Amino acid sequence: MHDDTQVSRVIVMGKALRLGQFPVRWVSDLGYGYGYPIFNFYGPLPYYIGGIFYAAGVDALIATKIMFILGIVLAGVGMYVLTQEIVGISGGILAALLYIYAPYHAVEIYVRGAVGEFWVLVFLPLIILGLWHSFIDKKRYAPLIGGLGLAGVIVSHTILGYITTFFLISFFILYWSIAILRRKLDRSLLFSHIFLLIIGLGVSASFWLPAFFEMQFTNVAAQIGGAANFHDHFICISQLWDSPWGYGGSSPGCIDGFSLKLGKIHILLALASVSVFFLKGIRIRSVRFLITTGISSVLFSLFFALPVSESIWSIIPFFAYVQYPWRFLTFTLFGLSLMGGTLLFFLPKVFRWFLFFVITLGIIYFNGKLFTPQYIYQRSAQAFESEEDLRFRVSKISDEYLPPQITRPESVKDIVGDTLPQTPNVVIDTDIDTDTYSKFIVTAQNDQSLLVRRAYFPGWEYWVNGKKMIPMIEHGLPRITVPMGRSVVEFWFRNTSIRTFANAISIITVVVLFFIYGKKTIV
Repeated sequence: MHDDTQVSRVIVMGKALRLGQFPVRWVSDLGYGYGYPIFNFYGPLPYYIGGIFYAAGVDALIATKIMFILGIVLAGVGMYVLTQEIVGISGGILAALLYIYAPYHAVEIYVRGAVGEFWVLVFLPLIILGLWHSFIDKKRYAPLIGGLGLAGVIVSHTILGYITTFFLISFFILYWSIAILRRKLDRSLLFSHIFLLIIGLGVSASFWLPAFFEMQFTNVAAQIGGAANFHDHFICISQLWDSPWGYGGSSPGCIDGFSLKLGKIHILLALASVSVFFLKGIRIRSVRFLITTGISSVLFSLFFALPVSESIWSIIPFFAYVQYPWRFLTFTLFGLSLMGGTLLFFLPKVFRWFLFFVITLGIIYFNGKLFTPQYIYQRSAQAFESEEDLRFRVSKISDEYLPPQITRPESVKDIVGDTLPQTPNVVIDTDIDTDTYSKFIVTAQNDQSLLVRRAYFPGWEYWVNGKKMIPMIEHGLPRITVPMGRSVVEFWFRNTSIRTFANAISIITVVVLFFIYGKKTIV
């Protein structure tokens, strides 16, 4: 897969959890051994799942595969829970199958290796389920379901979390502006929508607030140009119907290295469902809600994936960080699956299950074969844990969370070994050297200036003999001074004020939710 870093990220997450770091932000082995705050910026939720299994002693490869399997299966479960209550068991299962077996879902899993993106599919149904209950029957727990779904999206994938939040807020503003103009303001519904946003943003604040305010200390900004310039990666309409399957990358124009097709079965079922819906004039509110949501998801996502929206991309703040307009296909396959599953609801019961089995066989036969890797190779779990693999191969794939000034190694021999290297005039004895705390006994023949081979990032504190030092920063690395003789040198990775504030918001939100919903049984 393109992002062939997944086993390594599970490993470093598991190691951090074993050492008691939570929330996990910094890992030492990646970034060529300089360490970097990958989980301060990159959606950590799927890796918490894999990391927990690894920390519990499960083989790294198995833990990673569990992370993948749960992301795939839970997406189908979420879609089924959303749809079956409205369109019945057969419709719910069909929607779940369409969701799981969408061609772009196979691209996310087996081509791109976009773990965070396909985990987003687990939580999108929860957002819509929360909205459905707030619109249709005004259940008291509607904001909780939708809010937790939004939090799940944000913590699974930073970019899609931003997109989801942006359009959810935009939808609420548009909806309530129309309601006010029509003088149909429903205060309870308004508060439900606001509460949903507060829950989603509050629960996930420990992740997104530091990610937003601290990305200036990394090289993330360099990722929005060059080969990742959004102007070069819009989809051609013809690619949506059919485009060649492959395991290559994205390129300008209408021929890409991987397929961007939506799936003929998905498109035809969605069109059939919408046609029957309008021809029959269905007025059942819950069904209308599903169809409207499906249509809106498809239209809006395709609009932003096609060149017609190019000028708007330059206007919306931070949209350049999305990089690839085809990311919006995640929302397209969600909408198509909603509409396709709803089709069975419109059919007579005598035909419903027969057509269900026919469509199911067609989906699995035509799309199931897409869910295969390009090739299979034998590699032990231990190979993924080697210093060479973590500190060079994987680090070269993703090093954008390092300070831009740091010189990147060009070969394995250049990767970082000891955090404080030995010199002719200095003897270093390592007492403790972990992700967030290190302690060294330094014996120097005279006053020495030591370069710490650990990337500088806000939150790192440097102490010499119990006195906090302010380091000089050279090419993204801190330099400290130690006196002649024996010294105790300590490095701590602590929360900055914004991280402390963000953590407090998340904790307060969870506590408040417990008091609101925990005292009563949700029925």
